[in-house]
Amino acid sequence: MKFTFYIAVLMVSGQLSGQELRTWWSASNCEIGEQVVLTIQLKKAPKNVDFKSYSGEIPCEIKNDSSSLTTDGTLEIIGSFKDTMYKKNGQRIWEGRYTVTAWDTGVYIFPTVQIALQDSVYSAQPALLTVSFEKKKIGDELDEVPVVIETDYWRWLKDWWWTLLIPLAIFIVLWIRKRNNKPVVRVLSLKDRSLLGLDALRKEAYWKKGDINRHYIEFSFLLRSFLSARYGLNLMERTTFETITLLRAKQIPEPTLERIRLLLQDSDIVKFALGVPDEESIVLGMNYMEQLILELSPLELIDE
Repeated sequence: MKFTFYIAVLMVSGQLSGQELRTWWSASNCEIGEQVVLTIQLKKAPKNVDFKSYSGEIPCEIKNDSSSLTTDGTLEIIGSFKDTMYKKNGQRIWEGRYTVTAWDTGVYIFPTVQIALQDSVYSAQPALLTVSFEKKKIGDELDEVPVVIETDYWRWLKDWWWTLLIPLAIFIVLWIRKRNNKPVVRVLSLKDRSLLGLDALRKEAYWKKGDINRHYIEFSFLLRSFLSARYGLNLMERTTFETITLLRAKQIPEPTLERIRLLLQDSDIVKFALGVPDEESIVLGMNYMEQLILELSPLELIDE
């Protein structure tokens, strides 16, 4: 009887004084460059929680899908670590959040989260984070099969459906005649639009007016606009490193990626006031961009 009483006392005291440490991701998988949030929660928290947070980058291990080996990697912290304290059902809860992103694919193993309270250390291991070029999609929804209740209307439609083709045929004939009477407006292709923009930039010759900075702003905008439209990406606000990383996922050959990187690097040099290219380099850069546009543009069918 005494033994049972002692066990009950220990269980009650443990529930009253014990803390619970949990972690969870806002998403278990993400794309390169996509932001995800890791939440760290401590229930029954004291008034002051001394948590040693990372800044800048978080060292992680990356699992290789084809083996049990791991490599060193990092998660980049967006902004800074944020924490808050609140009460729920009379219980004090502390929460901290990392907003992070990754620039390499793989399965990330986050470091074990530890919080020291008095003479105890509480630990929690965050779940694995999978980073890929495209998000994994889990198709767990069942398609509903519609049930059609056959009525007199449906029976009539099955017998006389062909009569609906008569007004449809008349409409198609009238539409074709009207369409043939309209002047044909040729829509410029991405290649033509990009080459026209480059030709306009050449004619402006901002560098001859002492406005090299404006030339490279429009030069970078034109190149990023072409690459964004060509590969279905948003590269306008990306850094040169991020741009090359996203383009590499589109299976662009490395020599071509290197040429793109050099063109973007010329803009970065002027943007960050690291140097001033001469006229020969400026003209050569526009020629290289023209070659890239012609090389990367899809084949076009010529309408006769």
